[in-house]
Amino acid sequence: MTEKQKDMKMADKANESHCVCHNYSSLEELSFHAHVKGCLITLSEGGRRATRDSSSFRNGLVFSGRPVKIREKVRLLVVEHSMCEWHGSVRVGFANCLPEQTPLPTMAIPDLTKYPQYTATIVPEDICCAGSEFEFWLDRDARLCIRSSDGTTYMKRTTLNIHRPIWAIVDVYGKTSAVLLLGSKKKGLFWTYRSCPALTHIKHTKDNGGYKDISKEMLDRTKNQMSNLYHENTDSDSEDCVVCYSEVSKTLLGCGHKCVCAVCAVKIYEMFGTCPLCRQRISSIKVH
Repeated sequence: MTEKQKDMKMADKANESHCVCHNYSSLEELSFHAHVKGCLITLSEGGRRATRDSSSFRNGLVFSGRPVKIREKVRLLVVEHSMCEWHGSVRVGFANCLPEQTPLPTMAIPDLTKYPQYTATIVPEDICCAGSEFEFWLDRDARLCIRSSDGTTYMKRTTLNIHRPIWAIVDVYGKTSAVLLLGSKKKGLFWTYRSCPALTHIKHTKDNGGYKDISKEMLDRTKNQMSNLYHENTDSDSEDCVVCYSEVSKTLLGCGHKCVCAVCAVKIYEMFGTCPLCRQRISSIKVH
């Protein structure tokens, strides 16, 4: 083995120690949504840090860049407090709607929480000082849970549907002027799944039974079929799309789930690349 090969092997090992994207016990990378955010929010550090301009205490809403799982604990670090005499602190919650379909208000509470598809709560100020860490998640009983670094847990009942995709919400509000996503974790039966904390990622595809990315031709063909989809008669037994709730779920994904309409299937593939139900990578899209 040459010196160059040794150096490359050592570099690969170093990357593996920091990146868990492609391990069997990993969750997808978690960052804030790049396009749906408050008008005073600036994203940095690979989309993991959200900073609100100090000119106001509001307009600091951000969403997760992908749906999160039930019992997936989103870890958050309060980075900075505003020097202004604002009141209140960061708010967190979850949504059953795509961030792109959310009319973005200036505050999560009460602007979003008046709708049943959204929930949010105020994080106690005593765990929101600069440098504090906490985690929040939605449990199987649709309760919004917050746990501070000392183990204190706060719970709130919600009206969310845990069988539909959910997105995390963070409102960088009041005294809180910047937060940093530290990743997420979900406890399994034998080990704890964790999202990757790395800022750069390499997408891998597998042959021989693995998942391949959809070809551009297949994606274009799906988009062309959309215009014909709405002229077809819908089956009475068909269910609503789990994303938009307004169209019929007549699109079959490679994993076998027929849970989304054609429009949402393309959006989900381009944004996340995975099925909204089983989180398997989308290998094909067939419009029926």
